[in-house]
Amino acid sequence: MAESSETDAVLSSLCTICHTNTPKYRCPRCSTQTCSLACSRRHKLWSQCSGVRDPAAYLRRNELATESAFDRDFNFITGIERRLERAERDVENRGIPTLEDHAEGTIGGKRKRTNEPRLAKGEVPFLRGAESAGVTVVRAPKGMSRSKMNASRWFTKQKCLNWTVEWVFPTGEKKLNTSLEGCTIAEAYARVNPVIKGTKDEEPPSEQSQAEPNPEAAPAQSTTVENQTHSTCDGSLSEAPPTSTASHPPISHRDVYFYLHRPQTSTKQPVLVPLQPHQIFTTVLRNRTVLEFPTIYALSESPETLRTESEDPARFLLEEEYLHAHKPGEEDPDSVPEKSENEAEDAGVDLETVDEEKVLEVLQRDLGEDAPTVV
Repeated sequence: MAESSETDAVLSSLCTICHTNTPKYRCPRCSTQTCSLACSRRHKLWSQCSGVRDPAAYLRRNELATESAFDRDFNFITGIERRLERAERDVENRGIPTLEDHAEGTIGGKRKRTNEPRLAKGEVPFLRGAESAGVTVVRAPKGMSRSKMNASRWFTKQKCLNWTVEWVFPTGEKKLNTSLEGCTIAEAYARVNPVIKGTKDEEPPSEQSQAEPNPEAAPAQSTTVENQTHSTCDGSLSEAPPTSTASHPPISHRDVYFYLHRPQTSTKQPVLVPLQPHQIFTTVLRNRTVLEFPTIYALSESPETLRTESEDPARFLLEEEYLHAHKPGEEDPDSVPEKSENEAEDAGVDLETVDEEKVLEVLQRDLGEDAPTVV
């Protein structure tokens, strides 16, 4: 009997799985003692134990005032907060409608039908970031080529926008690339059109030579750009002041000038906004409208050349000349995204107000024969 009690005492002090080594670990769930990772895994498999501490487990009064009890409660509360934050991010990224959206979209307990398309995954944070940046994004109909090419998104970790940019070169070639909103126009252009190694040492002096003769002009230019940023933030969307190019003409970068395309205009000529190579996309796109994503022209003609060519039938038109010739707010109906069938029917011609006699006259004039009379 004494030997059996000694044997039981020795076995109880060993690992409960292998009964060979002394235990080193204790299961947080059931307090089973094991000696190694293999024994711990075998214990979870045999006992169907999850190994996760039970936050609702009973504790005596004297066990509540310990450091381990405080740590256990703190980890439990922070875990709940972490899961709630993760759920909120998933709702924003996936565009899942919330209970508030369901309540707003119901009338008398029934869900009302809307013609608005459902947003895809990641579009909600992107549109929210573009709105906070002061950019109006006009969405193209689903299935259109420009809608498919748009890969703009919101980076949650960096908390910045990643724009899809369409580049139009002097030859008419078009390329797409993505650029962060904090990237300059020159840096984005260098990625989409890299410099050839043979001309890498010859190109930069042209830009430096324009900046070196006047060292005192740099502070004045920076203050002008800063004032321009504040003015565009306070200005309206349709009346963006084009005076910055008049006081400080845009400089060329690698023998090209950069222009931002202004969509939805009432002219067939592309309306361009001159840009500086050192400007970032946040400054360029603030208080601007883009059709899905911005379009930047890299042309060999300077703004002065385009302004002198505006008298003749030119390919492009500067925004300054366009605002002088057209009323602000006029839009080109061809550039506006297509309407749905219900909107097209609502915007159709009212048959009750049509004069039948005038219709018959037009038909007779076009067909050259007697049109059937309407009873």
